[in-house]
Amino acid sequence: QAILASVCCSVISFFWSLGFQCCRKASVMAGPAQNLMAGMEGLSQRDQAAVIQQLNDMQMAESMNTYNNLVERCFNECVTSFRTKALETGEEQCVKRCVQKFMSFSQRVAQRFQEKQQQMNQSMGG
Repeated sequence: QAILASVCCSVISFFWSLGFQCCRKASVMAGPAQNLMAGMEGLSQRDQAAVIQQLNDMQMAESMNTYNNLVERCFNECVTSFRTKALETGEEQCVKRCVQKFMSFSQRVAQRFQEKQQQMNQSMGG
């Protein structure tokens, strides 16, 4: 359990160090949210709030699922010794590389998705 907690802490600290980058990317991706709000104009304020709450709940569940999968993947890949409570230096470095690789991959997938979405919007609009 202590080793798993160390992996979780390493993952969390790495996410924390990327916090500014994640926030900056979130503001770039605000466009789809604005389109969603435009699509809800016909709903009452109560219904709009319910839809937004549902979306927030879905986003939180997806974030937790992603986090849990990442911790499990990096734990299984990097933790090889159970002699101590803390991660060994090599294990900690492995976890950091694992998280970095996952984040780079996720950012690239999100970028490609956004590019494809823009292409689809352009082809439908023009």
